[in-house]
Amino acid sequence: MRGLAEYAMSGRLQAATIAILFGLIPGFGIISGAVVALVILRRGIKDGAQILLWALLPAGLQWELGDPGLVLMLLGVVAASLVLRHGRSWQLAILLIMVSGVLQQLSLPWQTGYLAKVQHAVSSLQSNGFPMQGVTDGKTVTISPQQLMDTLLKYYGVSQMLLILASLLLGRYWQAHLYNPGGFRQEFHNLRFDWRLMVVLAGLTGASAFGVAPLSDWLLIVCLAPILEALAVIHKVVAHRNMGTAWLVLAYMLLFMPFAALVYVLLGFTDSLFDIRKRFAADIPGS
Repeated sequence: MRGLAEYAMSGRLQAATIAILFGLIPGFGIISGAVVALVILRRGIKDGAQILLWALLPAGLQWELGDPGLVLMLLGVVAASLVLRHGRSWQLAILLIMVSGVLQQLSLPWQTGYLAKVQHAVSSLQSNGFPMQGVTDGKTVTISPQQLMDTLLKYYGVSQMLLILASLLLGRYWQAHLYNPGGFRQEFHNLRFDWRLMVVLAGLTGASAFGVAPLSDWLLIVCLAPILEALAVIHKVVAHRNMGTAWLVLAYMLLFMPFAALVYVLLGFTDSLFDIRKRFAADIPGS
């Protein structure tokens, strides 16, 4: 990855080449977004805009085919990168990414091409004999094509939000790796949200969990901030204890378990109020 970042920063042509090539490969759009983020973070919007225009070529092609997701992701990356470059605030950048996830979820009714594409994919699964079944209360139930489509679309905003976040994190990691070794690690270890913002998010999370519309569709989006803060706490604790990367791998695997994810959310909210990391560090000799 370092070689890729070095190649991208060796010239505009090289950065544009990476942005275009990875934009053309399905599933690798975050690399294209990360290059745009890296150029903006290091050189500013003037150079970044030129790379963005090249990255928009494959993204625009995908839009023509019915999926505007990569275009929207790139625009979100640009906005978050500018906030991080000029405001030097991860809190504002992540809040912007969360808002972007909500807006992109709300934009779905106007994305007729994308909706038609998803509907066609679901119909193809059904015609090819894909088992349209699910488990509810321990019982196997049949899922209609419309129910499957609604379930897939429910997570559109979340998926877009995570793509923007991944691109920004990778771009910032590259920047630190090339020009400020250890800087990204320190930034993430110190990631902490203002307690007043977290109180608001806690209220939104509670409303989402209890099914208050339309917040019920945004539960995973509003949980992003506390989960990231919880991961920052875990990273710092593991680093202080020299516990090894296996514990971090386990921590990320547990994110896919609902109960563990809930613990992370509570940990994030708790840290914003009581600064667990500061108290933890005070108990470690020499820290």
